[in-house]
Amino acid sequence: MLLTEKIQGWISDPPPNYLFEITDTSLTSVSPRNPAAQGREVLTERGLSVSPIAPNLLKPQLYRDALRRVLPPNGTKRLRTALVLPDYAVRMALLDFEAFPSGETERTALLRFRLRKSVPFPIDEAQVSYSIQTQTASQVEVLAVAIARPILAEYEGLFTEAGLRLGLVVPSCLAALQLCRPEQEELTLLMKAAGATLSVVLLERGRVRLIRCLDLTDNESQENRSAADIVLPLLQQTIAYSEDQLGSGVGRVLLCGFGLETEAVIDVIARELGMASAPVQSRFGTASHDNAGLLGLLERYAA
Repeated sequence: MLLTEKIQGWISDPPPNYLFEITDTSLTSVSPRNPAAQGREVLTERGLSVSPIAPNLLKPQLYRDALRRVLPPNGTKRLRTALVLPDYAVRMALLDFEAFPSGETERTALLRFRLRKSVPFPIDEAQVSYSIQTQTASQVEVLAVAIARPILAEYEGLFTEAGLRLGLVVPSCLAALQLCRPEQEELTLLMKAAGATLSVVLLERGRVRLIRCLDLTDNESQENRSAADIVLPLLQQTIAYSEDQLGSGVGRVLLCGFGLETEAVIDVIARELGMASAPVQSRFGTASHDNAGLLGLLERYAA
């Protein structure tokens, strides 16, 4: 079970038969062999409460029923599957090392040691994955992803119970980076909303330079504020970090998951910061909080 692989060049041999993205209100699915036939099952009620430490699935039967409606009737035992998870269910971090061991056991132990004080769950009981982003003689930069095993098991169980073979599990914002044209040289800022959470990613030529996922419900001052009012200070903080710590200004801002408030956010960014911004685009359909990660995987796997 993999949580993430390299941002460019995900490896799955052979490719998945199905891609799924799960949110609190929907289950979106598609076969990479037929990307035009995307299915979106909207739940009759909220099905999960995303958390890195508490059970996520409130109504697992809603997802079981949705899976039955989208899967082929002739059996699923041989179908390989990739799953996109809500960002806030996992923890993602950039870690620097002077040296990185060559053995996987030693690497995992070192990652657990470094993550121990920064994740809200017992790291020894977590699933940990990583990608080496840069490596020189004196420094190794690693993008690490961790998830509590009981929470991973909740999501995994939905699909294994249906007879599917789950081979890749990836947080939505990392999968969606394929929609950001990561090969571009300019520094890209992705702001991806999903319900009450907001993921912020700085991407430079395929390299993640900053990654955060914020739960906005923890801040009472956010109540009754528009998406634009919430986004603006976070955007200003991230731009300041980029200039101060990375020595480079943000070249473009991409937005995802803001729905009907997207234009208002674009207008505020232009008025207050003098910057142009735009929604994330996909050649396979409109990207939203329900399917941005799935569309990102399609960029890699579509026939």
